Amino acid sequence: QEVKKYMPPCFVEKRNSNGKTPRELFTEEHTELLTKAESWMKSMAKSCMIVSTLIATEVFTAAFSIPHGDDEKNCNPIRNAIIFIIFAISDATALISSSISILIFLSMLVIARYAEDDFFKSLPLKLIYGLVTLFISIISMMVAFSSAFFITYSNSIKWVPIFVSVLALAPITLFTFLLFPLWSDVVYSAYFCRSIFRPSKHVLYYVDG
Repeated sequence: QEVKKYMPPCFVEKRNSNGKTPRELFTEEHTELLTKAESWMKSMAKSCMIVSTLIATEVFTAAFSIPHGDDEKNCNPIRNAIIFIIFAISDATALISSSISILIFLSMLVIARYAEDDFFKSLPLKLIYGLVTLFISIISMMVAFSSAFFITYSNSIKWVPIFVSVLALAPITLFTFLLFPLWSDVVYSAYFCRSIFRPSKHVLYYVDG
């Protein structure tokens, strides 16, 4: 598409010796690549949708399993109220973001046609937003998990919620380390790699008529 913008209009639909236009020749030579890309995209969407579904199930269950302190007589009601608000907000955020992620990846599996034009912008955007919402749901789930431990154990065994909160950083760090390179590559290919087709000087074409 970017190369097409810099071609003389008369060359866009010009046919070669085999009677094929540049677009038809490009499609024919990249059929195998299109098939592999479709297979990879569907596999990625299925895996991420499974993770999002598990997160949504867990945080939905946690919403109806409200944590409470183990020692109500010695608890700090103000502190517990603040932590409970954090728990409620993070749990709701995890549920909403994971649900959005499920819908995005489901649309990639059911609605997407996987035509050439879909790989240009539609599918990369869905993958980008799907991974972002999945990442948000993981962070929110870990925050809700840690705050639940603070509410339950902070009055008796104070080192337990602190230790659990530190461990909760592991999944977030691992997810970032494993999927951020992929996410950044998709963002770069969808938004920034087109800049290589934007020369600093305009090119003048001369077509001998």
